[in-house]
Amino acid sequence: METRYTVRQAVEMTGVKSYVLRYWEEELELQIHRNELGHRYYTGYDIQLFLNIKELKKRGLQLRAIKNLIPQITASMTGFGESASTLLEGEVIDHAEVKTDRDLKEKISKKDEGKNDKILEFQAILERLITQELKAQNEDEERCRSLDYAIRRQQLARKEAAAAAEKKSGRKHRDK
Repeated sequence: METRYTVRQAVEMTGVKSYVLRYWEEELELQIHRNELGHRYYTGYDIQLFLNIKELKKRGLQLRAIKNLIPQITASMTGFGESASTLLEGEVIDHAEVKTDRDLKEKISKKDEGKNDKILEFQAILERLITQELKAQNEDEERCRSLDYAIRRQQLARKEAAAAAEKKSGRKHRDK
């Protein structure tokens, strides 16, 4: 039977607050298991997925971009059982032995160095995807800034025109 982790254990293992885990579950439409009482429980797979999401967030991706990457992330995590394959590090870690980020780093550093080529290849792919998404976000932000600037210029021009018209009408009334 697969190891089940409580919300508290998931928080300790991922370093992510419980309300953030619930938010990610909802926003990313993740299928989190529930026990007979309806309480959430997490598997090693779920913990690893949250660690990957946390890493992507740390690298600057927004949830909507991560949501688009979820199929690729889960595809790379196939064959997932009691132990988790760490997507971003390319190593297999037994999460029952991992309690903190430091433990995770120590476990990863002890693993065989022969897998570096696959790790580097995957990281290059992930970096490329992240770069593409950040570029798209920057283009969207620039478009919004440009539109905002145009709107503000138009508002200022209308304000100046209204002030000039008021000033002109004020002179006509004084001249009479």
